[in-house]
Amino acid sequence: MPVKEIIVLRRGGTPLFNFSPEGAPKLDALVAGFLSAQAGFAEEIGEGRIQVVTFAENKFVYESQSDLLFIIVIGQDDDENIYRMIIKEIAQAFVQQYSEILKKSVISSHLFMGFREYVMEILGKYDKIPEIQQRYPTAILPPEILQKIEELLNIIEGKPGLLRTALLTNDGFVLASKLQQHELEIGTRQIRQSRNMELPSYFAVSQTTLEEGTKLFVHQVKSDIVLLAIIREDMKVGRCAEVISPLIYGIGNIDYSTMVKVQPKTKKTEAFSELDVFASNPTMESALFAESTGQAKEFDNLFGNTGRDVLQAVDGISTVEEIRTRTGVHGRQLSEILSYLSTRGYIRRVLFYPKLVSSDRRFLAYLETVGLPRDEYKILEDAKQFCDGNNTTTDISQRIGVDEEKLIVVLRKLGENVEWLT
Repeated sequence: MPVKEIIVLRRGGTPLFNFSPEGAPKLDALVAGFLSAQAGFAEEIGEGRIQVVTFAENKFVYESQSDLLFIIVIGQDDDENIYRMIIKEIAQAFVQQYSEILKKSVISSHLFMGFREYVMEILGKYDKIPEIQQRYPTAILPPEILQKIEELLNIIEGKPGLLRTALLTNDGFVLASKLQQHELEIGTRQIRQSRNMELPSYFAVSQTTLEEGTKLFVHQVKSDIVLLAIIREDMKVGRCAEVISPLIYGIGNIDYSTMVKVQPKTKKTEAFSELDVFASNPTMESALFAESTGQAKEFDNLFGNTGRDVLQAVDGISTVEEIRTRTGVHGRQLSEILSYLSTRGYIRRVLFYPKLVSSDRRFLAYLETVGLPRDEYKILEDAKQFCDGNNTTTDISQRIGVDEEKLIVVLRKLGENVEWLT
């Protein structure tokens, strides 16, 4: 949880409580007075209560309770919607815990030192939300409501024929999900397509991209809440609806009024060439195949068996194209799995240092046999002086001004006349 600091002030600027997960708080009484003055100034000029103040690196998210100000300090790129819910819960807990003390005119900050444990508990409840929000449009609810939803979904998944479930809003924001990433994408796409169509309250869809022997079950719980489930292909839709009917009723009766919708953070997905080759890190990789580790659970929740198939296909020899052919995992899904593994250090891109084995007459004769087109022959002529086993394909392509993938294609046509050093 990237909370930098939490401050509780009297409106006059008197600091009552200060919390920093990283150790000693950084904000002193002078800064506290400034933050309080900002809130007061906004109200005086008729702008209402201040909610967020943004600086170069930080955001200060405000919450008011009576004559108290509660401020949470987060990073400039963090979404304040999540932390506004957190600071509201912290404010309510503080006022409730210290209601009698707060009635006194003179108060020492030492009286509130025990509140740190409450703060840690509250932050712990929300700890996984920012991680979810990085990947999907997310509908955030208080943890106790989310826990109730997850309990109901767990019961549904315990029914014969029902494998994985998710609960979304009608406009595609995820409340809770155990679907694999591509399953969730198929489900949200189906919801979008169904919004303007008159469909029954529940139906099933078969997709070739789903795991063999399964189909997607869609159930409209309320006008704005949809249940998705991956079910076995031989399970009848009516039977599925009958089995989960009591649980659908429970999900429909949940209070969603406090829901906050948050768009995902834009994260660049690393782009890979079809000819890129990856090697695994055996020490780290083992954690993804151990059922008890947190890494394994996260990896399985995101990619399931598909992710494991891709990871096992990474052998330091096979290209991305060959991995795709072998596993049947295509396009964006394969890119997302490789990007996840690469950015976390489970795999690394193998750098090749091509070395021309020969350039004698036999080599020239070989080129005539291969019949390189003129443009490819020009690439080879420019590149061969650098193909000495000391330069990567990236370095060579930059030196001669051609696309790296095009260079690799040309060199691979030379067969055993090129030695690929790593």
